[in-house]
Amino acid sequence: METLADFGAVATFGLETFTTAIYRTWLGMFDLQAATQLASLLMLFMLVLILAERATRSSRARATERRPNPRRIQLRGPQAALAAAAMGLVVLLAVVIPGVQLLLWAGPSLGELLTPRYLQLIGNTMLLGAAGAALTVVAGLALLMATWRAPRRTMLLGELAATGYAIPGTVLAVALMLALTGLDAALGTTLAGGLLVLVLAYAIRFVRAAWGPLEGVAARIRPEYFEVARSLGATPGERFRRVMLPLLRPGLITAFLLALVEIAKEMPATLMLRPFGWDTLAVRIFELTVEGQWERAALPALVLVVLGAIPAILLMRRSGITGAGS
Repeated sequence: METLADFGAVATFGLETFTTAIYRTWLGMFDLQAATQLASLLMLFMLVLILAERATRSSRARATERRPNPRRIQLRGPQAALAAAAMGLVVLLAVVIPGVQLLLWAGPSLGELLTPRYLQLIGNTMLLGAAGAALTVVAGLALLMATWRAPRRTMLLGELAATGYAIPGTVLAVALMLALTGLDAALGTTLAGGLLVLVLAYAIRFVRAAWGPLEGVAARIRPEYFEVARSLGATPGERFRRVMLPLLRPGLITAFLLALVEIAKEMPATLMLRPFGWDTLAVRIFELTVEGQWERAALPALVLVVLGAIPAILLMRRSGITGAGS
């Protein structure tokens, strides 16, 4: 699903896929109806994959229930060295080599970071990321409250509502623009051309990223806490504010940071829905790479990596990974 939804890489290397065709049909040929048809075909493929994934997940869950708990295997000698080399190779190819290349390319232009243009790009990226992450967390919290300790049918509806992560950004952009254009024509509003549609796209696309941490924390909350609060005369609103929210605080912070990282590097929906003048670092990288200006694209790419690494480090510290590693 991630491969089918990819836009930046295939567009940069000039490959023709559904995502690039949707973008070119809408913003190149100005044909929203044809772009909608292409998006519908791509979404059909995605729905088939979602159903297949659900079926295999159910099969794995039944097999896990019948299988005894797995035994941890301690690797030693050549096996341990081979495992460490495999993990080190991933780090080398995914982090070290690209990072060094970005530094070499971006080094001569580091002074541009203090120019108004780059400060605006960074500000737009963080502002949209924070606004989108906040709305995403609210949507994830609402989804959790609707499905928490609910019947299986209600939980299934919640899972379907959280499948936005599987929807390509280009498909989501076309769907929202088509819906809001019709709403604007009926009500005389201008929702389709503002930041609201972009932030809404973020919330739909990444609500799964926020719902996951919240669901994990909520699964460890004992119902006796709410029974005690009810016996003390607390209203439903007070139980939510004084019991539920404090217990969910770790999940809320984790959900916000995860959504912030995802939104900061999101490009297709931002590229297609952003208002004039609201370029982000991801959009700037795309514009430069499609023109073949790889060295100029290194600076915004390096800044985006740094901005994304800060929430990632905070997440690792919260999960105890840093402490365990040291």
